[in-house]
Amino acid sequence: MDRLARAGLRRTNFRRKLFTLLLDREPYALSVGEIREHPIARNPDAVTVYRNAETLTRIGMLDRITDEKGRSRYRLNEVDGPNLKIACRDCHATVLHPSPRLPELESLAHELGYSGISSRWEITGYCEECGERRASRG
Repeated sequence: MDRLARAGLRRTNFRRKLFTLLLDREPYALSVGEIREHPIARNPDAVTVYRNAETLTRIGMLDRITDEKGRSRYRLNEVDGPNLKIACRDCHATVLHPSPRLPELESLAHELGYSGISSRWEITGYCEECGERRASRG
């Protein structure tokens, strides 16, 4: 919550509940709909969830992962700086991994004259548990 204050953002009751929910669901990334449906969130409107999730993503407290259907999913971001996201297509468990190569690649974009750079590095597949479940179904 101190990080919110340092970013000039209010420590609202909804943001506390959102952090609690995402911490409880770790390592799974949740969609806006899943956040809205959870009892801890007390059914806020989609705009409230989306605006808060995007604001917290912008300051680096949350990480946005795009699932196979193109929906944004959110989870707590415990890695500073550029990171590699590895996400399960079925259960949405997500691992964030700091990679020393990512800043180097962003520097390349700077060298090519780009500004305002942001990057998203994702790998999707099936986690071990979901992979085994899929294999057993044949």
